[in-house]
Amino acid sequence: MIEWVRDNIAAIFGRKASDANSAISQRQKLVFKLILGTILTLVLGLVILVQEKSKTHNQKKELPVAKTTKIELPDTTIDTEKRWREHFENLMAVQKEELNERLKAMETAQDGLVAKANETMEKELSDTKEKLKAAQEELTSASLTLRKVATDEQERIESTPIIKDSSMSALEFEHEVEFDRPKSAANYIPEGTYFTGHLLGGVVVSTALSAPDVNATPVSIRLIGRGNLNKANKTDISKCRIMGSAYGDLSSERAIIRLEKLVCEHDGLYQTSKIAGQIFGPDGYNGIKGTVVSTSSKHIKNAAIGGLISGLSGSAKGQEGGVLTGSGLVQTKKKGMGDMFGQGALQGASNAGEKVADYYLRQAEAMSPVLTIPSGVRVNAQITKGFFVGEVNTHQKIKQAKQ
Repeated sequence: MIEWVRDNIAAIFGRKASDANSAISQRQKLVFKLILGTILTLVLGLVILVQEKSKTHNQKKELPVAKTTKIELPDTTIDTEKRWREHFENLMAVQKEELNERLKAMETAQDGLVAKANETMEKELSDTKEKLKAAQEELTSASLTLRKVATDEQERIESTPIIKDSSMSALEFEHEVEFDRPKSAANYIPEGTYFTGHLLGGVVVSTALSAPDVNATPVSIRLIGRGNLNKANKTDISKCRIMGSAYGDLSSERAIIRLEKLVCEHDGLYQTSKIAGQIFGPDGYNGIKGTVVSTSSKHIKNAAIGGLISGLSGSAKGQEGGVLTGSGLVQTKKKGMGDMFGQGALQGASNAGEKVADYYLRQAEAMSPVLTIPSGVRVNAQITKGFFVGEVNTHQKIKQAKQ
């Protein structure tokens, strides 16, 4: 590095020159000049800056020192935070006192309202007790009056003759004659009353001779109309249903239904009455028209097959063979073992066919046709024996009357 500087200095002053390196020397000179100029500029700037600082320092020393006066402000002598805290504490105390006064006033008003409400309730309760007592006394008096009226009415009915005196003074009745007393229409359903309803389910009834007494089919009917029931009877027929028993009549192809029970519901209570009556179908005739279904055809077919087998086996047995001799005598042919086995098999088949035919014939006789009726058929139920609602000895009365 020192050699490079030395060479550049010598080139500047002309001590060392060369034709071959003239271009390089020119560049080096230019660079050296630039560097040297930069260094001189920086040194000059530093000298000027130092002089300026010294002047400013001297001026500051020459200026007189001014006296300062300390002024105390109000915020330095008064504790602001303490003042504000005391202010808010006083404000909160005043609000708390006002709130306590309001609470006391509200408690006083509430106590007054409660006392007034209690007094009013006690007064109303006392008035209600008095009214209830008066109503109970009136009810007791009315009940006694009603009982007296009912007793008087019953005595009047019993004392009043049902049959009025006739102009024929000679007319007399025997002691065994009994008269029917009038009954209230409110709870009595007389003979001839009818109701309208629908079958709740389909019916399949047998047409056997023992069906009415042994093989009767249960039937349920839902009532929908009052029919000709008296308006004095308040029974809600729409909440009643009839239970009955049905059997089939093959000659008329109709299912005959007998009424047995009337079940009604009122205010969550059920009441059952034993009844007697009959059913009329949608065509207006007694019973309901049904479809006849015969179930014995397959048994008859099996009996015919058994009889056919028996007949074919009997005809296949044949007769014993014989030979006519020259003298006119008939000589029986001796049977072999195969012939005897064949005849035995045919005999057994014939007997078996007869037994099978008899069995299926008995089955066909036992299988009577049935009548089928779909559900939902509209029917009219007619009462044939009057009864009181809830009466359960209607059937016993009918048996006693028949006896």
